[in-house]
Amino acid sequence: MSKICPLFSSSSGNSTYIATPAGSILVDAGASFKGINQAISAIGEDVSAVRAVAITHAHDDHIKGLRPLLKNTDAILIATKETVEFLISSNKIPENTKIQIIEDEMEFMNVKINSFATSHD
Repeated sequence: MSKICPLFSSSSGNSTYIATPAGSILVDAGASFKGINQAISAIGEDVSAVRAVAITHAHDDHIKGLRPLLKNTDAILIATKETVEFLISSNKIPENTKIQIIEDEMEFMNVKINSFATSHD
């Protein structure tokens, strides 16, 4: 069974946990790694089940815990080319991070992920 659990949703942090039978995807990592780990534990899941982190955009409230999360799990990073370039150039991800660039649409663990432009403050 799949489940979607918002973990954080505010200007101080955003993150949503999506569990599938094949593993889980974290959409954004805008809280500390400790906070993300605790929030995932609170919903009865384990951070080690995170197979991918999909980053919507590179504002701090969406990437705050990204580096330690990628360092402490086997998760791959899913993001647009522009977001990945920013994350690399600003040293926000570990060097050995596995990266999947999303252009328009992709599927990961039976979850369809779409990329689209939208205005944001």
